Amino acid sequence: MKIVFVHQNFPGQFQRLARSFAAEGHEVIGLCMTDTAKRSPIPGVKVYNYNPVAGPEDAPFQNRYSPVVPRLRRAYGVAHLARKLADQGLQPDVVVVNTGWGENLFLKDIWPNAKHVAYFEYYYRAKGQDCDFDPEYPVTSEEVIWRLRLKNSMQLGALDAADVAVAPTVYQRNTFPEYLHDRVEVIHDGIDTQKLVASPDVKIRIGAKNGPMLTRDKPVVTFVTRNIEPMRGAHIVFRSLPYMLDIDPELQVVIIGGKGTSYSGSAPNGQSWFDVFRSKIERPVDWSRVHFVGSLPYEQFVRVLQVSSAHIYMTYPFVLSWSLIESMALECRIVASDTDPVREVIQDGVNGRLFPFFDEKALAARVRETIVEKERSAEMARAARALAVEKYDYATACLPQWREFLGIPAPAGA
Repeated sequence: MKIVFVHQNFPGQFQRLARSFAAEGHEVIGLCMTDTAKRSPIPGVKVYNYNPVAGPEDAPFQNRYSPVVPRLRRAYGVAHLARKLADQGLQPDVVVVNTGWGENLFLKDIWPNAKHVAYFEYYYRAKGQDCDFDPEYPVTSEEVIWRLRLKNSMQLGALDAADVAVAPTVYQRNTFPEYLHDRVEVIHDGIDTQKLVASPDVKIRIGAKNGPMLTRDKPVVTFVTRNIEPMRGAHIVFRSLPYMLDIDPELQVVIIGGKGTSYSGSAPNGQSWFDVFRSKIERPVDWSRVHFVGSLPYEQFVRVLQVSSAHIYMTYPFVLSWSLIESMALECRIVASDTDPVREVIQDGVNGRLFPFFDEKALAARVRETIVEKERSAEMARAARALAVEKYDYATACLPQWREFLGIPAPAGA
């Protein structure tokens, strides 16, 4: 079969699927934007780059209509590339597009005989989700809400231009209007639970050559976020630091994450959110025991989680991070925010501990329980891994669902 994946920064969520299908002998093509494209690291996958078409460059126009203009430019750009490939004979059987960037709007007109799949991540709302969740960082402009509606209009257009649609979690599917729920299948991207396993003997040195060597023998609290910002609760974690450090004089905290922004708006006055959060901690902090390690290579990220005694995960009502499922597979002792996306995978007292998102003292108290009640925490960690293997393992759970959904048969003998 001929399978096209479209993502402005291919492969994105499609890496494992593209690798699997290419290895089975299918013709796999990736379409992505030139200024974010890299030579494909996936054997057997051809990658073609497109340029967004020219559009309005007037700054006020761009700012006001920014959810629409860049997406339309990408949609036209990838459509022109698709037309060129179609003229050269490419007629795919399946086209899978991450709709968040607007890229699928015109592809069905170019490849009308293909099965067009819209991959949805999130549908925005002014009330009841991330937008009005945090009273500390409220939306102060009506036009922010208007921009969300423009984003959603593009999502609805993407659904109209697709034959079927998919979202990775039930919560993310349910952000869409209820009348659309039966049109959106729920299939997770999947993680490799065979490689992500606990390792009681692991050790890792943090920071410079004279930094501390972390092992499972002394308490280590971990927190992971793509960037340190409000959306993933970093401000609450920072405020909890004095209380967590009080738990044990040998306790170390490792925070993985950059100092840019991924999902939240920019910090005030040209600062980073890291600087803002650090300045608002009310009690003194022994910074020699708190280690900000930035963004780590994946292998080091895994080793840090393998030494973790208590792993914190937080999020607004928003997209669920892969890192939570990965930490479950690694048998981390999870302490997580009691928010809707989290409750889909973590049940309090069964496979992790939950706490109210805005309560930094409750967070520290749950971390204390996790560290002190070692046998109970280990039991919950095993339950977390069991769920990760059952529902989110790529090879045994997610890939078979994707095959059936896309109509791509398993290879003979598989």
